[in-house]
This record gives sequence, C-alpha cells and structure tokens, in this order.
Amino acid sequence: MTRAPDTVGEIMTVNVVGVGPDDPVTDAIRAMVDHDIGSVLVIDGDRAVGIFTERDLTRRILGDPDLLGRPMREVMSAPVHAVRPDTDIQAAFDLMNAKGVRRLAVLDGMRLVGIVTERDLMRWVSAVAAE
Repeated sequence: MTRAPDTVGEIMTVNVVGVGPDDPVTDAIRAMVDHDIGSVLVIDGDRAVGIFTERDLTRRILGDPDLLGRPMREVMSAPVHAVRPDTDIQAAFDLMNAKGVRRLAVLDGMRLVGIVTERDLMRWVSAVAAE
C-alpha cells in the first residue's frame, strides 16, 4: 500500500498556465480553453501577482462590454492566496475554506513554483481513502 502525500509540494501542479499583467483578457480565456482549466495565474517575471478565474469572467462580462480587451492587471483578483511547498495539505484545505478560494499559488520565497487546486486536493482525498 502506498502512502498518501503530506505536503502541498507533493500534490501541486508544477506546469502553471499563466498570462502577463498586460495581456488582454482574451489571452487568459484562450489559455483556459486550450488547457481545459478554470483559471490562469497572472505572472510578472517569476512572481504570481494575481489570478483570473471563470468566476471572475462570469461576474464581469455582462456589466463591462470592453472586458475582453482590458489588460489582466485591471481585472485580476489580487493578491493571490499562497502557500509554501512544505505546507501541510490540511492547512491548505483550511486556508482555501477560510478565504473562499479554489486555488492557491505555491511559492518558494516569492518565486512561483506551482499551483494547488481543488482537483489536486480531490486526488489527495482519493489517495487517503484508499489507504
């Protein structure tokens, strides 16, 4: 029998899909569609400066006819809620619940190294249940 992971670093997604702060919203939507994901991080260099989610899009699209051409820095949610790779998975769950978010950036110092999502946590729950 295998042991379920203990830390965020063991379950995080390392190939983070991101856009730049000056990229238009259409680039973020295209990235989400192309990768079949519900969010993109807004990345400036190697730092996560914001996040844009399907929920951000749906909440704004009807009230802002120019939304699709706006730069990400104007529409992203910020700051990004984040954890370190050595964060205990239960602590990540607790933070997500407390903040009402579905994704956490994973930072090593200020450098983005991954993202942990509800999908990652569901796989972890399945591994724990199989133990």
